[in-house]
Amino acid sequence: MKIEIINQQKIKRVNLTELERCIGYVLKALGRSKAEISVILCDNTFIKKINRRFFNKRSVTDVIAFGFDDKFNKNNLGEIIVSVEEALVQAPKYGNTFKKEFVLYVVHGILHLIGYDDLTEKKYKIMAAKQDELVGRIFKN
Repeated sequence: MKIEIINQQKIKRVNLTELERCIGYVLKALGRSKAEISVILCDNTFIKKINRRFFNKRSVTDVIAFGFDDKFNKNNLGEIIVSVEEALVQAPKYGNTFKKEFVLYVVHGILHLIGYDDLTEKKYKIMAAKQDELVGRIFKN
């Protein structure tokens, strides 16, 4: 397993060792123990630029996932970009701690990389159930 974390935000201190363990736990739980993944931690300004550039949306979002179709390395899942700032903003709205909201975004991004999507109501419910299961297991441990 190879996990690369790039922290390019200064809004909130994030324990990168703990985050790496969390990502590893999720990947193993999903049967992807040989996976490679990159995670970029950013602020809302950065993720808004990415959202506009790649999706033509002029809004902030919580997480963006870019899957790789690497014919030479099937274990390379891709990259997720997570807005730490958005987790800080949204956590109180949903009654979550920052940590739980942030982990939820990371899990959501990983699920997108392995093929889950939330474009229809049915697929959203399947993805949300898996996401809730994994986040619940993380915070139970």
